[in-house]
Amino acid sequence: MSTFILPDSEPEVPINLTSNLYPDQLLSFPAFKNWVETLQQSLATQANASHTFHDDPYRLRKIDVQSVDFFGGKRLGFVKLQAEVSNERGEKLPGSVFLRGGSVGMMLVLQPDDVPEGSEEDKQVILTLQPRIPAGSLSFPELPAGMLDDSGSFAGGAAKEIVEETGLEIPASDLTDMTKLAIPAGLSGSQEHFHQAVYPSPGGCDEFIPIFLWQKRVPRGQLKEWQGKLTGLREHEPLMIKDARWTKLVLTTYEDPLGKRRTWEHAERATRPEDSPIDGVGIVAILEKASGPELLLQKQFRPPVNKAVIEIPAGLVDAGESAAESAVRELREETGYHGKVSEVSPVMFNDPGFCNTNLNMVHVNVDMSLPENQNLKPELEDNEFIEVFSLPLKDLYAECKKLEDEGYAIDARVGTLAEGIELARRWKL
Repeated sequence: MSTFILPDSEPEVPINLTSNLYPDQLLSFPAFKNWVETLQQSLATQANASHTFHDDPYRLRKIDVQSVDFFGGKRLGFVKLQAEVSNERGEKLPGSVFLRGGSVGMMLVLQPDDVPEGSEEDKQVILTLQPRIPAGSLSFPELPAGMLDDSGSFAGGAAKEIVEETGLEIPASDLTDMTKLAIPAGLSGSQEHFHQAVYPSPGGCDEFIPIFLWQKRVPRGQLKEWQGKLTGLREHEPLMIKDARWTKLVLTTYEDPLGKRRTWEHAERATRPEDSPIDGVGIVAILEKASGPELLLQKQFRPPVNKAVIEIPAGLVDAGESAAESAVRELREETGYHGKVSEVSPVMFNDPGFCNTNLNMVHVNVDMSLPENQNLKPELEDNEFIEVFSLPLKDLYAECKKLEDEGYAIDARVGTLAEGIELARRWKL
């Protein structure tokens, strides 16, 4: 445990930390910064002769951090602390504090567009079902809501949460801040300053929640389609199996070599075309350069591993498309390069103990002298953010090690290619 002094505190306020927390982490935590600033401003109001505590004012004397929780192993999420706030007579105010910061709540009201405008008929509110372990629930009904980060406005944070939890894209300008309407600034009549928001548990937690309203008239058929649908996925929250678009979980019963019936839980892709034996293709694109052959690679953020991943170009096959045709198309769309297929591998399975996903590795040669390979025009989808680069084949193994040291994740297909080249070099194959 370490101790430091709260900056700019007078008299000095010592802060005792847990062993896994550093001063700069706490001081940069938005919830802590907001809480300390608000508390110090409120304590300062005691200087006013009309204040109840003016004759024997309270002051913050020390802070003991008792525990912390990190999100994703790195980002500070929750802080539990004990603040000693007392006067000269030794009278203390309750100081057990759970810091988590602000949140936003959204009331999304939908109404079929076949009812008269101005009517309250058939209005429906969007709710989400979330596992909430603190409430002892695996399916807790609630308004769409989420924690605020330290950037942007409340309305902007609300719009972001709406997309993540419901899939609806709503401009922040279309949201009405109901708490501002219900709680005008300065309503309390005191000199203290608070957010124009609801404080659900001020006796123990700093959380404040502005609530936003959005109303929309939609076709009745669209409203029925949305009913019962859970589209959001936030911070590793479970996704309802019925709403998964890309994968599904199955339980397979089989017989082992001794004739004993067993079961195996695994995933299956839900996107394989009926006329295709494969899910996708991996593309070994070789750039033919004067300095020697180079492997075309990509840097792409992958949420499941929470890292930018070093990959070869790849993609899913379309219906009626061969592996070779898919590879040429995906290469053009993701990188802008045009190439010719020289080889198609046997069907390969990515992780057969977990999933049935398979692919063909397709070798593509890219002639760098062709005009179409000079002015590249990738055709990326709106959810694709890809950085294209290349590495000399002969240096691939060493470069993968460097990239991993820099914090990148290495896709198994890239790593396997690098291992193969390194083995061939070492054993002079």
